[in-house]
Amino acid sequence: MVERIKTILLVSVITVLVWVFAEAESLQRRDLRFSLQFVSDAPNERAVQPEESFRGTITISFSGSASAFAPVEEFSRAGPLSLTIGSPGVPASPGEHVIPLRDALRSDQTLRKLGLTIDRVEPPTVTIRVESMEVRTARVVVDVGDSDLDGVPEVSPATVKVYLPTDIAGAVGSTPEVFATLRPDDLSRLLAGRREKVSGVRLELPIALKNKRSVRIEPPTASVTLAIRNRQATTELTGVPVQVRMAPGELSLWDVSIPEQDRFIPKVTVSGPAELIDRVKRGEIKIVASVNLSFEDLEKGITQKDIVFSDVPSLLKFDTETRLVRVSIKKR
Repeated sequence: MVERIKTILLVSVITVLVWVFAEAESLQRRDLRFSLQFVSDAPNERAVQPEESFRGTITISFSGSASAFAPVEEFSRAGPLSLTIGSPGVPASPGEHVIPLRDALRSDQTLRKLGLTIDRVEPPTVTIRVESMEVRTARVVVDVGDSDLDGVPEVSPATVKVYLPTDIAGAVGSTPEVFATLRPDDLSRLLAGRREKVSGVRLELPIALKNKRSVRIEPPTASVTLAIRNRQATTELTGVPVQVRMAPGELSLWDVSIPEQDRFIPKVTVSGPAELIDRVKRGEIKIVASVNLSFEDLEKGITQKDIVFSDVPSLLKFDTETRLVRVSIKKR
């Protein structure tokens, strides 16, 4: 009886294993989505561009054993498929070519190693354009817009390579220019009057080449060393308010007042870097005259005190004919 039970259990285990193996090896069909890019075998000599209607994604219908789909699904999430011009099914000669994607992908060595059959691809074809490339040495020009510079900016590298299709190369001449453009945000971080280096400035093509297909700059960025001119400016303020300041512990002990005619400074001239003066004019930097009363000032009962301009950038300078403000101090 025991031997019979053992035999039944052994047969059951073998049956389950056979079923699992058969299920894993059974033929399945599945659609998987991939990103697809076309790349050049020699980017400096040839460029490839797909038609504008191609969005860079395809759907491949596979068939094969169920166990083979796991690595394919992982592969689809790892990154784009690449079809290189010059590989089977993808011509490298200049001109337009219609690529049957199923045939080209069936020849791809990476996909072939996965052990699945490609039955169908959607879209079935993609039109590509292969172009011969030429190279020009371009001079790098620094562009800072309307900003004033102190001295001549230095750029490194001073020249770069511009790769462009042959059919538009004639329009740019033999010595084109590219631009290292510093935006206002880049310049605002620089200290005026000091020579500083800005790294990683992206290079831009001239207008004649902007938005042109297959044009690229090598290297794409440059470093610029420059100094922003320390521009000074002046503005005149009227009716600048006066406030009293003293230690918090003294507030409940003293009554301090300023005569009405002294509560505003009639005229204050503010000078400093043009950027800060612009902020003063826009009201972003508030100018207030302060009367700072110390414990000794309160105990002595002083009747007037110098004004100061605090809580403002140290680069701002103030000039006014009204230096003293009268105060009335009474102990509670």
